[in-house]
Amino acid sequence: MDDRFYYSGGSVRLFTLATIALIQEAIDLALRGVTDVARLLSTQSNVASDGSHVDRLRHTFIDDVTNVTHFTGTLHWQQMVDSEYVVRRLSLRLPLNALVLVYNWARTTGHGSLAGCALEIYIHRLAADNRLRLKVSEYDPPTYRKPGDPRHVEFKQVSLRAGGAVQWGTSNEYTTYLEEWRDNDELTYWFPACDNFPNIDSIVKLESTTSGKKGNVAYLQVTVAKKHDISSGHMKEMNKIFYSDDVKHTGNTEPPIFIAICPDQESCKKFVLNTRPEVALARKTCQVFVGYFVEVDFAIAADGPKNNISVKPNPPPHTHFTRSKRPRES
Repeated sequence: MDDRFYYSGGSVRLFTLATIALIQEAIDLALRGVTDVARLLSTQSNVASDGSHVDRLRHTFIDDVTNVTHFTGTLHWQQMVDSEYVVRRLSLRLPLNALVLVYNWARTTGHGSLAGCALEIYIHRLAADNRLRLKVSEYDPPTYRKPGDPRHVEFKQVSLRAGGAVQWGTSNEYTTYLEEWRDNDELTYWFPACDNFPNIDSIVKLESTTSGKKGNVAYLQVTVAKKHDISSGHMKEMNKIFYSDDVKHTGNTEPPIFIAICPDQESCKKFVLNTRPEVALARKTCQVFVGYFVEVDFAIAADGPKNNISVKPNPPPHTHFTRSKRPRES
């Protein structure tokens, strides 16, 4: 069921096609006809008149289905792309304000998987335009507190380096790409050309610290869920690239950090990393933080400078069985 919905969204006609392959084929056909993605979320009645099958990609939702007048009053209609497959396929083409609309709608309706997808893409796009601002607090595991004790949070802005963004490598082929990215001072943001990279969604280079040491990187995990897994083993693999024994022994470079990016400050206060043993091991590998993006940047509707994002190798197709399976809760 979830696999069908990943492609079809709220389209009953597409959802009930004989096979998932047929659903994907119908969506791909409609996507090929889209020349102006900004019109996907338009409420204008003539949007579908160009023969692009746009109504296979977006659907009309009612503000309140218990109120009969909302079915006839267009002011209570919301055009929305609710297929995660479509959002991923259009990830580098959708205007930022459209991603905001998708994200807010998905969170409001409890569509956690779509909300997580839209938020992740939004973070990538902000970073590519050097507009990502993060505030973080060191993760305070619930196991370290007695029941009823307040959770310690003290947010501070983390200094991200400005530069270019790339979408290089996959879950099966990433070491060479990450080493190339690491050694290129003009590139500062990396995310994989796949939907199933383990443990993290992206990596960003950090500015040097007040200690005088060279800044390293932050491993970023974007989530809208209340809980999320962490893998100390994969962080150790990443550290082989960014914090090898030679670099560590030199002593002039800060160790990498891990940041779980939540939707807002309140979400950070409630967020929990799993499992307890993995969290303890991860904290021995690098500092673990929880953070959020600064709200003022998220509200900007303009599309920014649209910095080019280098992509290599050719990304594998987005499919229901290779995507990151996000909890359907927000």
